Amino acid sequence: MIKFLRKNYFYILPFLIVFFIFNFQHNNFLKANQSFSYFDNNELSIFYKTWEIINKHFVDPSKIDKKKAILEASRGLLRSLDDPYSEIFDETQAKIFEEDMTGSFGGVGMEIGIKNGVLTVIAPLEGTPADRAGIKSGDKILKINGESTENMLLDVAVSKIRGKPGTKVVLTIYRDEWVEPRDIEIIREIINIPIIKYKILEKNIGYIKLNSFNIKSYPEFLKAYNNLKKRGAKYYILDLRNNPGGYLDVAIQISELFVPRGKIILQEQKRDQSVTKIYSNGPGILKDIKMVVLINNGSASASEILSGALRDNLGFKLIGEKSYGKGSVQQVFNLDGKLLKLTIAYWLTPKGLKLEGNGLKPDYEVKEIEKEKIKTELDDPVIKKAIEVLRRM
Repeated sequence: MIKFLRKNYFYILPFLIVFFIFNFQHNNFLKANQSFSYFDNNELSIFYKTWEIINKHFVDPSKIDKKKAILEASRGLLRSLDDPYSEIFDETQAKIFEEDMTGSFGGVGMEIGIKNGVLTVIAPLEGTPADRAGIKSGDKILKINGESTENMLLDVAVSKIRGKPGTKVVLTIYRDEWVEPRDIEIIREIINIPIIKYKILEKNIGYIKLNSFNIKSYPEFLKAYNNLKKRGAKYYILDLRNNPGGYLDVAIQISELFVPRGKIILQEQKRDQSVTKIYSNGPGILKDIKMVVLINNGSASASEILSGALRDNLGFKLIGEKSYGKGSVQQVFNLDGKLLKLTIAYWLTPKGLKLEGNGLKPDYEVKEIEKEKIKTELDDPVIKKAIEVLRRM
């Protein structure tokens, strides 16, 4: 069983819970689904009457598409939940979703989500067109190529932002400190998500920047740590800023390098309010390491799980800005080539903090500065603070 989190973060189970068949011959539908008790005849009558009126009276019959109607009706069920992470992907959108998890796709290079009903940037990915264009975590996307994003589904927004490499997309962005929204033109590229970078800072301080939690992150993290250790590192900075998440299993694997066997890494709260604890299997070989963790508003989901596990179990200090607050679990169901992604649980830190909507507050709050003012890592006030904290250990 593979578990993962993302803008969007989910876990796949080997069975399908929900199977729903729409038959637009009303009587045949009821007869074939007598055991289906979620809706009775009266409750479904508005659906069938609406469909009947559309077929009899809509001005342009060529626009009546039964398959599209079924898909949009199903999406309407999800919209009634007021949950930005529950959605249905059609075949094209399902392909985009799969590309996200392999780490290579065409687009601008940023993670987006719905926050307080507004399409919002979770994090631009380092070195991508969005990053170079100055897009920041928390930016609100009001329009895509002039089209309003109000009430736009997340997967639809993603498909409109992506496109053929070399083509442009214009995003109308509003930032809290701006008086008016601004149009930002970005040229699409093939996006190969960089997993990790690392270097030695100030003699014996090792710096590891982890950009995502995908299938290559765990071995790349081990490689980075071992390399820095051989080069004399005794203190470490783990930078999870603008890391929007990825596979949950990978976050757990990395956590287990630090958290001793038998300690809680995270907790899962289900719809009946029951809580399942997920324990470390070890080895916990890095439990005594001297390390701090950097977070910001772009640190989401798996980043928050790892940060919470390290702080709650080992007292690692978090430095930077409050994290995004994405801690819900989505399960993916296969719908005949389409994908249904449904929120089924919430994640809690080992000490019981609900991540969804709350995020993690840093132990040392340090505001970031404009990238243009940072020539090297040592110009970054967050990293400066991290070094200061490490030197006191």
